Amino acid sequence: MKIISTKTKLRKYFIYIDQDITEKFPVFLMKNFSNTEKIVLVTNDKIINIYEKKVKDLLKKINIEHKIIVIKDGEKYKSLESTEYIFSKLVKFNVHRNDAVIAFGGGVIGDLTGFVASTYSRGTKFIQYPTTVISQVDSSVGGKVAVNYKTVKNMIGSFYQPHMVIIDPMLLHTLDKKQVINGLAEIVKYGIVFDKKILEIIRKNTNLNNNDRVLSLVKSKIFEKIIFKCCTIKARVVEKDEFDNGYRNLLNFGHTIGHCIENASNLEDINHGQAVSMGMIAAIDISISMGLAKKQLKEDTIEVYKRLELPYIIPKLDVEKIMNALKYDKKFTSKINKFILIKGVNKPLFCYNIDNDIITESIKNNMESY
Repeated sequence: MKIISTKTKLRKYFIYIDQDITEKFPVFLMKNFSNTEKIVLVTNDKIINIYEKKVKDLLKKINIEHKIIVIKDGEKYKSLESTEYIFSKLVKFNVHRNDAVIAFGGGVIGDLTGFVASTYSRGTKFIQYPTTVISQVDSSVGGKVAVNYKTVKNMIGSFYQPHMVIIDPMLLHTLDKKQVINGLAEIVKYGIVFDKKILEIIRKNTNLNNNDRVLSLVKSKIFEKIIFKCCTIKARVVEKDEFDNGYRNLLNFGHTIGHCIENASNLEDINHGQAVSMGMIAAIDISISMGLAKKQLKEDTIEVYKRLELPYIIPKLDVEKIMNALKYDKKFTSKINKFILIKGVNKPLFCYNIDNDIITESIKNNMESY
């Protein structure tokens, strides 16, 4: 078992990573949450269809009064309406601050449940139990919790660190190829921005002649090492800048334009991982246009993308709509834009007041039909 200790201003917590840690979860919960009287597990309809028996058996073993709340699957359900629905269930179940709320699912479930936990009774105990690639390597760690406002991504939220994170790589084995690919862009981000060894692991463990290489990678023992590396990096970044005032912004490489691409597709047609994948290529193009990086960086990145079957061409969208969405980026002020760009692998930097023409050109350069 791999254990990462994370100490923030809000609280110290542990990230546990192990194959089949799910079977040990009742012991972990009873040991760490001895005064908890009720447990609420939040998940979505797609996940419960796969894991209903396992989840119910685990909750029975804990032998604490419990309830399962199910919402519909999809980014559009990370909303204030879903928040209110969960609140109503918590009130009816008479949940108190010493009780535990568990997010059992991907990034949407983690963000939504975390936001609920941070605001209900001014903060209940919160456990992240990620079941997707993107949530295991990134979103379950760090305490950013939020919901979308209409089509504006993560507009309403807070910082609320989990009390515990449980990561079972075996849960990834039920994901289909599309779901796996959705999370791989975040891994590439960690490799480009923080640790090039992650990119080397990807190259060594993916064979372009193997059509099932992506699923094979996720099911391999080496993938647990990748999860551990990504979570360790994020934990250390969060310790330095818990409330995203500066250094932590580096984690948003590719996300600035990526979120705008999601918004332009109305949070439906393009998922988060695809959008970040495209956003990183656009950010690299901006870096090249400004003379910060060499063209070879883009070529090398696309080579890794091809190994992971990540998209690097933006579907034909309204470029103006993408640009208009930039004003909602939380790193921006009313007068200053802020991008995380790259000089080379593991050489990120902050850039301010980039000309809109350069940003627009980077989007068009990588958009279908332009």
